[in-house]
Parts: sequence; C-alpha cells; structure tokens
Amino acid sequence: MVHAAQVAAFNRETDLTRLDYQLMVHAPVRLVHDRALLDTAVAWLRRHGYHVVVVDASWLITAHMFRDLGSALGFVCHDQWHCLGEGLDEALAESWNQTTGFALVLTGFDVFARHHLEDAHILLEVIAERAWPAALVGRRLLCLVQSDDPALRLRRIGLWTLPWFDHDRPHRSEPGNSQ
Repeated sequence: MVHAAQVAAFNRETDLTRLDYQLMVHAPVRLVHDRALLDTAVAWLRRHGYHVVVVDASWLITAHMFRDLGSALGFVCHDQWHCLGEGLDEALAESWNQTTGFALVLTGFDVFARHHLEDAHILLEVIAERAWPAALVGRRLLCLVQSDDPALRLRRIGLWTLPWFDHDRPHRSEPGNSQ
C-alpha cells in the first residue's frame, strides 16, 4: 500500500499571508485576469512544492479540451467526462505522493467559456468536486482560471462563487510571503 504525502491543514494565524491559503480560502477554483499576477502566483506555487500544470484553455471545440488536458495530465481521454475525471484522479494521486499540492492553470479560458459555456462549467465542477475531499485528508488542489475578459462571469460551483483573485490582492510584486 502506497501512502500519499500529506501536508498539515492551514493554520489561519500563521498561514494567513501564504499565497496558497489566500487562493484556497475562498474557493478551490479562482479566476485571474492579470497575466503578470498569474505568472507570479505560478512561480510562488512552484517554489513552495506544488506540481503546476499550465494548459492553454482557449479551446473552440470541446474535444480539444479533452485532448489537451489528457496530454497535459499524462492520459488519453476520448471525449468523455468520466474519463477526464479518472485521468485527473490518477494525476492527482501521483502528484500528491511527491508534492505539497497540485495546481491546474487554465489560460485563455474566456475563449472556451464563450463558445461552450456549459462544458466550461462542467470542467470547473469536475476539478472543484475533487478539491474538498482532498483538503479533508491534507491534500491541496487548486485551479487558476485565467481570462482575458475581466467581465467573464461563471455560475456557482457547488458552494462557491468563483471570485477574482485580482480583486483580493493589492498590487504587489510578490503575492504571499516566502514562508
């Protein structure tokens, strides 16, 4: 039996300034408009032991979403949601054995949402529905959804509205501290 690596739960008093806490405290899926802020966040997550997977999400066809996510996560998916979920579960299990957490970064997501809004919502739901049970056992999963359209509005995912990370942060050169 393989035991997955686990990290301690966040401590609100000591971890309040950590970027990963700031991202996950509101929702496991966060919208980001500012690409410089996104790049800084991705660099911070990598420095702090997260496995970060960045995917260009400007898909015009849903089949391309399955193909590209499958390729990025290391599995073959044939245009089926359950296949995508299983592939994501495998990638997460493998990642959690060796890292602090897993971050999926979807850039240009507004293109996909504009053309396939329902599929865009389903994709984010597939990701979010894995985040909460993972957190309960000390595993961290988050998704940063970059949009070039700051007016992009997505429906609630489970209990969460999808807040903009840009709106939470004063513009500083470094999100979170270096803890």
